[in-house]
Amino acid sequence: MSKKEKTILVVDDSPVMQKLTEKKLTNNSFTVYAAYDGAECLRMAKNKLPDIILMDVILPDSNGKDIVKQLKLDPETANIPIVFTTNTLSLEMDDGHQVFKIDDEKYRAFAKPLHYRKLLSTIHKEINRSIHGGDLPPEKE
Repeated sequence: MSKKEKTILVVDDSPVMQKLTEKKLTNNSFTVYAAYDGAECLRMAKNKLPDIILMDVILPDSNGKDIVKQLKLDPETANIPIVFTTNTLSLEMDDGHQVFKIDDEKYRAFAKPLHYRKLLSTIHKEINRSIHGGDLPPEKE
């Protein structure tokens, strides 16, 4: 019996980043949906109910952190795990343990360009954490 493919909503305004990320994720057995701005993310998250959302911080119509706050207010989308991708983190400092804190909740964050092996590992961990519970690993100082 085969496992159900996991779904990911990739929210990024860069078509190049969308295509590259989609290719990496589909090659790793994920179904990928794309949103290019915050409003589209909110619509697609509610319609598709993905297993996880990969969220850019800087979007043309909003800030990804504000979109997360809106997703958390809706009972249908409140429990979807979210991992941030951003140009606002230093690539040199990105060791795979960065987090953003929004309303006392921690979210994993990765610098762009993305290190896909680390990102895929985190995606799997976040999906499992959303199913089975648990906390994020401690932040590195």
